[in-house]
Amino acid sequence: MPRARRRRRSAARRGWSRTLVLILILTVATVAIVGSVVEVHAQSGDFRTSTDTGYAQLATLVAKASDQTGAQLAQLMQSGPQLPVSQVPLSARAEVEQGLDRAVEATSDQATRAAGLVPPQPSGAVSARFTQVMEERAEATSDLRASIDQLLGMSPAPIPGAPTSATPAAPSPGSTVAQAATAMGSAGRRFEGADDSYRALVAYVRHQHLPVALPSSVWVPAPVENAPLGSVRLAATASAMASSPALVPVHQLVITALGLSPPAVASGGPGIVGDGCSDPRSVVPGPAPTVLPPAATVSVGVTVTNCGTVTETGVVVNQTLAVADPAGTAPPPVDARGGKDQQRVTLASGSSVALTMPPLTVAGGHLYLLDVSVAVPTDQANPAGTTQQFLLQITG
Repeated sequence: MPRARRRRRSAARRGWSRTLVLILILTVATVAIVGSVVEVHAQSGDFRTSTDTGYAQLATLVAKASDQTGAQLAQLMQSGPQLPVSQVPLSARAEVEQGLDRAVEATSDQATRAAGLVPPQPSGAVSARFTQVMEERAEATSDLRASIDQLLGMSPAPIPGAPTSATPAAPSPGSTVAQAATAMGSAGRRFEGADDSYRALVAYVRHQHLPVALPSSVWVPAPVENAPLGSVRLAATASAMASSPALVPVHQLVITALGLSPPAVASGGPGIVGDGCSDPRSVVPGPAPTVLPPAATVSVGVTVTNCGTVTETGVVVNQTLAVADPAGTAPPPVDARGGKDQQRVTLASGSSVALTMPPLTVAGGHLYLLDVSVAVPTDQANPAGTTQQFLLQITG
């Protein structure tokens, strides 16, 4: 065989050998790549399942807390108009306000917790949709509180631990029953919308076969028109609350204690007046004066209590000291013939404030009539305890 042909056959065999080697290398590489992809996919699937399961456990806790808040708020809306008349600080108005405040605080916390469950993100848009439901409930609850506060002239209680102001918050501006019904019905529609979104989320989770088992909502159960937090019932609750005897604003300012400086030389001088809010009384001078030691001035300490159910702003406390000597007695010096002064305070329902009135000049050997009073709102039905009078004798 010619040498040239042998060389051509040898070159062809070497070419096929190289081709087979390349094919083997590519085959091994392909198997390795496919195996890696399968392994990564398996690991990714495990990670995704773990993430979804972990999110589901935490989201379920938030959803259950939200349901508890919704049930409590629904009960408050049902029972609020039927609460019995009671005295502060456990008045029906205080119970309603505190219940609303707790619901606002709880739903705000639940919305914050829902937003803080990620990262890592669960499958699909579960987190965003769940957080949106919690935020909608929080905003609707805040709207509901504002509507009722405006209807009843209430204001949120101070948050424990928050910076306090020397002046309590004034009651919310009033609204008519019709305005309140519209606003409360609007809050109810937001609750209904949040429940619609929640049910859609639960259906989405089931359709996607995600390991997220959320509890059913109790905020606005079917039939919606009978649900206490639905738009129909909430709108009707406005009229029921406005006509409830226990929720009608009650004004009752009382002087509950009064002290003198210098104090009386014997027991029986001014002190606790009446029995607080349960038995307010006004004191008038008796036949014998309250005897004080020699002094150039008399200072009055007075405690005023708001026994009513609304915050009272700009309460005026007056003191008047006038000479009360028998006829024919030489008058005291001009600058020691008494005087008058006043202070203004703001009192939340059920609260008290202790004031020290400016001292007034007196002279020994004379009698003075001390009158301390609280200027009450025009619609305060019971004036008992709003004025206190004492006949003082300054030892000469």
